Amino acid sequence: MNKKDCDIVKDLAVGYAENLLSSNSKNFVEKHLQNCDECQKYYKAINSNIFNDSTIEKNKDKIEIDYLKKVKNHINVLKSILILVLIFSIVIISLLTIKYCTISNVINKAYSKIEYMRNLDNYKLTKRTINKSFSDSNNSFDVTFTYYYKDGKYKIEYGDNSTTYLEDDGYNKICVYDDLKQIEYYTQNFVEIKKGAPINIFYDILNYKKLYPRLYILGLSMRNDSFEGKDCYVIRNGNEDSYKDIWIDKATLTTVRTVSEEKSKYYTEEIYTFEESATTDEDVDNSILNTEKYQDYTKLEINNNATEEIELYYELLDKNGRY
Repeated sequence: MNKKDCDIVKDLAVGYAENLLSSNSKNFVEKHLQNCDECQKYYKAINSNIFNDSTIEKNKDKIEIDYLKKVKNHINVLKSILILVLIFSIVIISLLTIKYCTISNVINKAYSKIEYMRNLDNYKLTKRTINKSFSDSNNSFDVTFTYYYKDGKYKIEYGDNSTTYLEDDGYNKICVYDDLKQIEYYTQNFVEIKKGAPINIFYDILNYKKLYPRLYILGLSMRNDSFEGKDCYVIRNGNEDSYKDIWIDKATLTTVRTVSEEKSKYYTEEIYTFEESATTDEDVDNSILNTEKYQDYTKLEINNNATEEIELYYELLDKNGRY
């Protein structure tokens, strides 16, 4: 073999392997390779290296492409998760906002009704309390309080045996005990009751409106129910085992019932009846105590000069409506 031809073929081997040669050069290389074992070995070695390098590059490109695809897929998944979280958050916030606004609206209306009632000059308010103690039967009772109010004068009936006469901002009080046949006339150095104080008996609504933080309302629940033929909103604080329900008449927005229960311990129900312009002058007139009906009653004159602690106590009563 001509060594010069071998040198030429070796120079052209790479171009031949990559099919880059002209027809004449390609024919020259092929004829030479048919008759030259040394150049055939060289060509095979060259062709093998070219193939391996190309495969490696292709593999590198494939790995990079696959990696970019994975990154893109991860980004798409994260985007989807973030969108779902955002949608879920919007739904939850919307539901909580609707719940807050719905319950707040009822509480605000009930509070406005309380403020209206507080300024009335004539009403009758009855509260019946039913208490059942499951651990101590002696603490079970059923008692009714009735408040008559007209033009600054009160008559408060405690069950069937006790009656109290008071006036707004007054320093005198009369207590009548029918079971003892006794009348006590008190002269006091403090004001025991102020206008509208009995209306504070609806202290649950007052607390929700004025004392508790606004977010506290989110812990409440509300449903619709009926009581004694009245359609009511029922606001619950607590759960099935321990709760307090406030029943608000939808038509009048007054509290008509509260129910408190702690399973296996106690059950307390309070039923309220409020009547506007239902008290007469005779209802609050204590001159009836001078009639023959009370002639046999023992009459006591009592000076009740309260300490600062007692004055504070009555201020709290006035504030919280626990009459």
